[in-house]
Amino acid sequence: MRLVLQDGRLHPTAALADTAALQRLPRPAATGPGTGADPFDTSGDGRLGLLAGMFAPEPLALRVQGQLALEIIAIGSGGTAARYTDIAIELAPGARLQLVERQLDSGAGARDDAPAAPFICSRLRLQLGARAELLHTRLQQTASTALLYDTSTVAVAEHARYQLRDIAAGAASARSTMQIRLAGREAAVQVVALAAARGVQRADAQFTVLHEAAGTRSDLLFRAIASDRARVACSADVQVAASARGARVLQSLRGLIDGKGAEVDLRPRLTINTDEVQAAHGATTGRLDDDLLFYLLSRGLAPAAARSLLKWAFLGEVLGTLAPTALRREAELASAARLSDAPAAELLQ
Repeated sequence: MRLVLQDGRLHPTAALADTAALQRLPRPAATGPGTGADPFDTSGDGRLGLLAGMFAPEPLALRVQGQLALEIIAIGSGGTAARYTDIAIELAPGARLQLVERQLDSGAGARDDAPAAPFICSRLRLQLGARAELLHTRLQQTASTALLYDTSTVAVAEHARYQLRDIAAGAASARSTMQIRLAGREAAVQVVALAAARGVQRADAQFTVLHEAAGTRSDLLFRAIASDRARVACSADVQVAASARGARVLQSLRGLIDGKGAEVDLRPRLTINTDEVQAAHGATTGRLDDDLLFYLLSRGLAPAAARSLLKWAFLGEVLGTLAPTALRREAELASAARLSDAPAAELLQ
């Protein structure tokens, strides 16, 4: 099933009718001071989501039962300077959802040389019932002039599993903030994310994972490439409560700098309040490996081809996890466009 939101409203050709697997609920609950909202919604970066909640012309609240594949496309017409979307999805206990979420532009807003810089603000709230499973793929392909701010909150109940595949390859400035609460026993989350930026682009991602119950598991893998004078940042904050005995935490953050003025900032943080925990994390930032580059050159590859091959191998750890093939192809093309030199043609076949 596909839903298209144009400038924050359901497209006339994408009427949403209730089915056995998907029902539309009343307007999402209000958030803000005095509403009993989660503190995340009213402090720090979570406040950006309030803008989407206030100005989204057609908020959506959905409930998924059974098994469903759903694609949500948010697109701009080019005729508005700003667009806001507010979506809440609830998974019933035992539900299975494959969700593809895409940010696109059309018309004048799709051109990198467009005079206006579109402002995009979105909020997504996900709630997984007991033993529910959600595979969530996000592909951000907005114009390189856009300003993008998205805020997501995820609540995972007992024995439920949330998987995120996040590809950021667009916008002049992009800020993505996500809070994931592992609220139920043996709840699990796996995040695999990639950010690619070139020129003077800015991409900033913030992931907060709260382990609140026993036996919870989180696995975060983030890869970034900054070319020319671009800047990419990632903050990974994992908090393990005293009640989360037996929790397991894995973090792997790596950045590749490909330009004299490029910058990659990685900030892993672990706050552990129980002795019964398994935790491992690592963060590294550097340039292309000179030894590997020399080896490829010695095998007869041209310098540009050798550099492209090394970059593509770096990205492949994330891009290889995407499915189906058509979606992975789009993500590869979007990522390749944000490198300082295009990968060799055979790598994109």
